[in-house]
Amino acid sequence: MELKEAIEKRRSIRKYEEKDVPEALLEDLIRCATLAPSGHNRQPWKFQIIKGELKNKIADTLYEKTIAIEGSTAPHTASVIEEAPVLIAVYLTETDEKNYLYDILSIGGAIENMLLRATDMGLGSLWIGNTSHIEEELKEILKTDLRVVSTVAIGYKNQDPHARPRKNFDEILIKTPDIES
Repeated sequence: MELKEAIEKRRSIRKYEEKDVPEALLEDLIRCATLAPSGHNRQPWKFQIIKGELKNKIADTLYEKTIAIEGSTAPHTASVIEEAPVLIAVYLTETDEKNYLYDILSIGGAIENMLLRATDMGLGSLWIGNTSHIEEELKEILKTDLRVVSTVAIGYKNQDPHARPRKNFDEILIKTPDIES
């Protein structure tokens, strides 16, 4: 698959087949994530492949903590985590005030690489921000002091959603005014 095709075909997948994803494919996704550019080449990330009971405990914790929040999408996200065979935790390693923005942007680039590679491999993926609701609980569940800044659900997709609407190009492109010398 060409890169442009992977970009155009990438979708947020919320339904997965009950089929295990081989470890070699998961490791390939993470290797591709680490090829993303990072501010000052800090590579401020670590990744953890989570499956089975531990993954389901994260889903249950997210559901329990957010079910009472009116209008929250997090309880639905918890069911997606439970259905997906794999959850990849994305950690922020050491950072400081000076580099924090660069580090977070770098992690976003790494996640995008992972999502595009998953599309290229015929896998479905979902970039999950709702796990931020259980940031402290994740540290306890995963027995870490590192900050989980995001998670990614991975599996063989059991849906083929259409492309979501995008803003008109004229709405997002700011034209540079001509300036006479």
